[in-house]
Amino acid sequence: VQPTMAQFEMDTFARSHDLMSNFWNACYDAMMSSSQRREQERAASRKLFQELVLEPAAKRGKAENARHANVLKQVNNHHSTVLKQWRSLCRLLTSPRSAWADRNPPEVRWKLSSAETYSRMRLKLVPNLNFDQHLEASALRDNLGADHLQNPAESLPLAMAKEAKVSELEDDQLAEEDLPVLDNQAEPKEQNQREKLVVSEDCELITTVAVVPGRLEVTTQHVYFYDGSSEKEETEGGIGYDFKRPLSHLREVHLRRYNLRRSALELFFIDQANYFLNFRKKVRNKVYSCILGLRPPNQTYFGSRSPQELLKASGLTQKWVLREISNFEYLMQLNTIAGRTYNDLS
Repeated sequence: VQPTMAQFEMDTFARSHDLMSNFWNACYDAMMSSSQRREQERAASRKLFQELVLEPAAKRGKAENARHANVLKQVNNHHSTVLKQWRSLCRLLTSPRSAWADRNPPEVRWKLSSAETYSRMRLKLVPNLNFDQHLEASALRDNLGADHLQNPAESLPLAMAKEAKVSELEDDQLAEEDLPVLDNQAEPKEQNQREKLVVSEDCELITTVAVVPGRLEVTTQHVYFYDGSSEKEETEGGIGYDFKRPLSHLREVHLRRYNLRRSALELFFIDQANYFLNFRKKVRNKVYSCILGLRPPNQTYFGSRSPQELLKASGLTQKWVLREISNFEYLMQLNTIAGRTYNDLS
């Protein structure tokens, strides 16, 4: 009886245990698969919500913030430009030989103009209305400190302080500097032709004290540079560093290096104006080839020659030997051909 009962219990309960185990395993697998499915659905929902709602809203907010900042910059730039033009007009009307001359004019400070002669000599002085005595630097040099320059007893209202801050925006005057008449002249043959754009590239105008981002455009008749800086400064030629030059007045184009990279060009015109332009990599040669392809009538050297070949083609050494040019003129032209420039001190 005992073996038979043991066999019966084993057959009955073992089979039911296997069935119950299989049932619970199936329930567990179904629960885990449904949980994973729910997690996948939640992840897909979050991703879809992010793509359809959050990312467009973030992009729209970023675009609106950029637009608002751009509008503020344009308004500030416009106000600054109008203020500088207004002050230039006031200086024109109150200059010593004008209708409303100031009877007690302030002391005039002078600086060296950027206008050059053919020998690259700068012989002209222009009023420096942005003169700074650098008293703070002198005080720091003499170990006096910058605090002694400030008078704590003086207290100005906010409006007067703002007016005093605005009055410090004294720059070079525009009225005393005549615009070059060569910019408005053109050959009759070119006036009958339609001006076509040849090349347009982003670049940087390199000056002695600043690097001005902008865009260079070369057409069949003119060379344009558009100042792309957010806050334009008042220069000897106007507000900003924009310029427009007839292509027929281009005298020389030299390949230059900027920060040890062969990426720059220097343009020389017949009125002794010169511009140092830096381009992106592999753009300089394209612009150079386009300018040479237009064959400016007054250009002296053609072709991508080395400095040695340019010196030989110019005949400067022979002129110097025959005493047709002075030692200074020979050295200045030699330095120009070798790549030295006033515009880039490095």
